[in-house]
Amino acid sequence: MARDLNKSRMRDSRLLIMVAFIVGLLTAPAFQPESGIGALMEVAGFILLAGCAIGRIYSTIYIGGIKNARLMTDGPYSVHRNPLYFYSLVGAAGIGMISGRITLFLLLAAGFYVIYHFLILREEAFLSEKFGSEFDNFRASTPRLVPDFGKFHAPAEINVQTRYLNKAVWDAIWWLAASPVFELFEYMHDRGVFKPLLTLY
Repeated sequence: MARDLNKSRMRDSRLLIMVAFIVGLLTAPAFQPESGIGALMEVAGFILLAGCAIGRIYSTIYIGGIKNARLMTDGPYSVHRNPLYFYSLVGAAGIGMISGRITLFLLLAAGFYVIYHFLILREEAFLSEKFGSEFDNFRASTPRLVPDFGKFHAPAEINVQTRYLNKAVWDAIWWLAASPVFELFEYMHDRGVFKPLLTLY
């Protein structure tokens, strides 16, 4: 079940990002990077994408290789129950911001939230059945998505499986690649290689 849920999440997430890239190619941003608002959006997008990359790597250090084998409640999992999904949501918002298009920001943030909302509900039912009261107590005391950093705790040492860490680093690179993709679209528009069909807010 967990594997099927993960496949559907990855498929739906990639589809949303692909739609965002197509929209980015076909439209020009209303807020150009040279403008004040456009520059602020670009900086905010960089910060969000960097937070996504770092957060997903840090979370994978804790959960890589043990997901569903035991309940993880340390490190990033001590401040919220779904840090990987939270940081993916942050990354999706970052892609929207860096595009200079409020429409894409709203589309990606809302789309990823919907995907993860229903995924989390199904996963929580699975985890409650698997871990029983241990998970139910964790769910009652730890926020679902929005972190509560006052609850942070971590052991002095953890075992890291390099296979999953390497995969997380590559995953982070893919998130960060959104920035040069939109830079390429901007270059193509400026050089007349591809004329945008419309301007999108």
